[in-house]
Amino acid sequence: MTTLHLVRQSAFNTNDFAQCIEIINDNDAIVLLDDGCYNLHHPLINNVINQNVPINVLAQHAVARAISIDESLFLQVSMNDLVSLTCNHDRVITWQ
Repeated sequence: MTTLHLVRQSAFNTNDFAQCIEIINDNDAIVLLDDGCYNLHHPLINNVINQNVPINVLAQHAVARAISIDESLFLQVSMNDLVSLTCNHDRVITWQ
């Protein structure tokens, strides 16, 4: 069963992202949106990169927060892409 993890909070303020990382599986994916975009600059992001789990970033939300996205590590997605990701996974967990 694949899970799409929607991370809406910054790991600088809550432990949601750390909890997400603890339960993530190989076929899962992460989408950083809202203040979750700040996790691109949190040390925990390296744990996800090392697991080879796709990390998607809602581009509009990152731009609104003046956060740059390293396209060699992270996938920029639109709201339409988010809908597709939701449909392509068996379940969705929102971390907020």
